[in-house]
Amino acid sequence: MPGAVVLVAEDDDILRAFVVQALLANGYAVREAPDGPTALDLALSAPADVLVLDRNLPGLDGLEVLRALRGRGVRTPAMFLTAISGLEERVRGLDSGADDYLAKPFEIEELLARVRALARRSPVLAPELITFGPLRLDMTTWRAFFNDKELLLTAQDMTLLAHFLRRPGQVFTREVLLSQMGAGEDITPAAVEHALSRLRKKLEAAGAVDVIETVRGVGYRLSRSLTEAPQ
Repeated sequence: MPGAVVLVAEDDDILRAFVVQALLANGYAVREAPDGPTALDLALSAPADVLVLDRNLPGLDGLEVLRALRGRGVRTPAMFLTAISGLEERVRGLDSGADDYLAKPFEIEELLARVRALARRSPVLAPELITFGPLRLDMTTWRAFFNDKELLLTAQDMTLLAHFLRRPGQVFTREVLLSQMGAGEDITPAAVEHALSRLRKKLEAAGAVDVIETVRGVGYRLSRSLTEAPQ
């Protein structure tokens, strides 16, 4: 989405200049940060449409920057750039609130494509409250409740649950849910099962059971009615 504002936080001056130049050439407005504290300050003081964060920033690493932003209610779509590989590391990044994950080295056209996708998902500024029975998601403050009990959800948990609650009864394939998770070629479809298993456990811990149903051979959907666990 040309015209969108992208914050690029990368401590490698050459790589940062390369990414910034490509974004500018494609019509984006760009803000730069060489370290974590600068990235956090810019993201809070001058909101962007997309965050591109190096995983290992000096001062505050990318995980710390994004956790701080999500903790303050900043829902700007974010992508990590990282030289760290492995499923566990990717899961940590997504759990911190990231929407996408791109491994170094990368092709600039792939980065641009992912930025375009994230820019289209830039958060709605108007307040939004999603309810389904006793389940309530406040997308403005990025908080979720079951009855009066607050659920401790990550940004990815909230994104997935909101997707289900906005379309009760609709069945979603793994591919559709992967797109909501900001999936790339380095994230396999098995990530959906992992994310949904984690989300279900958190819901059940709050007393909400059977919220998300598995439709065998097809995908997943929101249950027609919420079941409360026995006291």
